[in-house]
Order: sequence, then C-alpha cells, then structure tokens
Amino acid sequence: MKKVLGLLIVLGLAATPALAQKVTIDYAHEFDFEAVKSFQYVETKDSNSTDQLMDGRIRDAIIRELTEGGLKQVESDPDLFVTYHITSQENTVYNTSSFGYGGYGRGWGGWGGSMGSSTTTATTYTEGTLIIDGYEPGEKTMVWRGTGTVTLKSKPEKRSKQIDSILDKLGAKWDKILKNQGE
Repeated sequence: MKKVLGLLIVLGLAATPALAQKVTIDYAHEFDFEAVKSFQYVETKDSNSTDQLMDGRIRDAIIRELTEGGLKQVESDPDLFVTYHITSQENTVYNTSSFGYGGYGRGWGGWGGSMGSSTTTATTYTEGTLIIDGYEPGEKTMVWRGTGTVTLKSKPEKRSKQIDSILDKLGAKWDKILKNQGE
C-alpha cells in the first residue's frame, strides 16, 4: 500500500506545471558587443504589456539591469536599441488519482470482487514569456534576444520578482557567454 501511495504522489508531482524559469539567449555572433557602451529603450506599443503598471515595472527593470551592467542610457545615437515583448498562454494539466482495493488473493483484484474509484482534476495556469530584443541602430537589425518563461504568479509583487529573476538569469547567462568568447 505504501508503494502505491508513493507512486501516486510521484505521478501527481510529475504532472503539475513546471515552476522553474527557463531562460535562453540568442545573438548575432559577428556583432561587436564590446563596442556597445550605450542603449536607448524604445517603445513598441503593439507588443508591450497592456497593463500600464506592469509595463512600467518591466521597462524600469530592464533599464536598471542594463545601467547596473555598465551601459549608459541615452536619448539619441545609442549603440543599441532595446525593447521588450510579452506573450502568454493558458495551459491545463489533468491529474488522475485512483483509489481502491482488491478482493481475495494477490495483487489488485485477485479473486472475488473489487472496488475502486478515480478522480480527475484539471489545473489551469498561465505561462508567460518575457522577450527582450536588442537592435543595431544603423540597419535596425536584431543582434540580441533574451527570453524568460515562467508560470505567472497572481500577485503583481510576485510577478515583479519573477521579472527581476529572469533578468538576473539572463545577465548571468550573457556574462558567461562573453567570458567564453574572450578565452
């Protein structure tokens, strides 16, 4: 009986939505990132958050992360244009739990009658992706993209922490890429 309950718990945990953040970076390998000293944040109203409060939090967090990373924010003639986009998707996970007992004999069922029941529950969650793009100003071609995907929290304060965490992870990943290029 303990083995069966343990198996049910493990299966239930495996079927729940992933809570870890996934971050990825892609970039133009031929672009000279060492020459980038300044950036300009640009608005893209069609793709930014429709929630003005969250839009401001995301924009401020990106600007803060870039300036803390050593780049200077400018109003004109930047080395890099930076913007963000968000996407979200509703997902549903189904979990089925079965409980019951067998009749006489070995195993589940054996000889004689058996009784059991199954219950399936649906859990809906929102998965959000923050996409940060960097563009070369002259040709306006994309040279850098960082993405972070999370299961969104319901409270705005917790979402802000998720944004900060994504930016921290993207920064750490980018630092590692730059370090590996210098070797």
